[in-house]
Amino acid sequence: MRHHPEQDAVPLDDWTLEFTKKDRINWKLLSTDGAGGLWNHVPKTQMTLGPAHWMELAHYPIGQFYKDAGRDRDLNALVHRDDLVDYYQAYANKLGLSPYIQEGMKVTRVEKSDSDARFVVTALSSETGKPVKYSCNYFVFAIGPRSELRTLDANGTEKPYVTDAYTSVEDYPGERVMVIGGGRSADWAAQELHDDGRTVVYVMRQQPDSHLRLIGESQFLPYYQRWAEILQGDQARMGLLYESHLRDFGDEGVVTIDTPEGQVQVQVDHVVVEIGGDPDYSVIDPLGPFTFHDKRDNYRFQLKQLVVDQATFESVDVPGLYPAGYTAQGTGLSVIGFHAGCFLIAGDILRKLGAV
Repeated sequence: MRHHPEQDAVPLDDWTLEFTKKDRINWKLLSTDGAGGLWNHVPKTQMTLGPAHWMELAHYPIGQFYKDAGRDRDLNALVHRDDLVDYYQAYANKLGLSPYIQEGMKVTRVEKSDSDARFVVTALSSETGKPVKYSCNYFVFAIGPRSELRTLDANGTEKPYVTDAYTSVEDYPGERVMVIGGGRSADWAAQELHDDGRTVVYVMRQQPDSHLRLIGESQFLPYYQRWAEILQGDQARMGLLYESHLRDFGDEGVVTIDTPEGQVQVQVDHVVVEIGGDPDYSVIDPLGPFTFHDKRDNYRFQLKQLVVDQATFESVDVPGLYPAGYTAQGTGLSVIGFHAGCFLIAGDILRKLGAV
């Protein structure tokens, strides 16, 4: 509540949190992407779902970063990915974290240790292609909701005109593009391609009421305001196929789709598959079994979360394991919830180490 006391950003002169640097405990961050995480790989023009100050880490206010970097930005506006990634990298450098962030490390297995340490963590190095092992007594599990990407149950997904993630309109020079998905990432891709002049065929499994309700209740976001304008227009270049399933990606861009009205074939130049993913819990399978909580919202947020002690975010099944972010019970779409969980996790570990 002190970090985000109200809807609007707190001016720097009124900032109520102060932090003191203490002796470093022995920690290491293993990451495939480094500071900024998945934001290093989102579409080139991606914006956040919330204002700038929702995305900040309290030790270094994003307003201070803008000031230090000479950037004139509105703290209550959405943030462009380029500003956000630069902020997280500046945060890591300013706090002296960078030497302890191991980039290019994909954690593949966490198991119980036979030695004095509680866990052994195995990670695959992208630089050497070889596994590296670490030992620890406390393990924070924050792999995000898309560490295991979903796959389409369709033939021909290996065709060269099919891509599994949207980057920018420049990557799709053809006239007709099919977007497959239904989440916010697919909405972003379909709208941006449409506004760049493409004819878009947008294929979704969901019913139209769900999609239209999300658009109607997300008008605080500019790109959903644009979606409302598209739907109110003639939709000459935006074809929406609801309750539909992909059957086959054929030669020369011919795609076969099962729709409520029957099977149809559409010829396109490119296909963008944005169907999301799930947390890869197989990484910690050796520590299980685990108790899960089914998290759902009124739109598309659906995943299994690990049940945790709500006072510390420690797993109820495995002492020393701390799910964070989307993997932790009860955490919803708002990134503010991630901050609260991380404060609890850090506090509990520091208390157990006798550091506080």
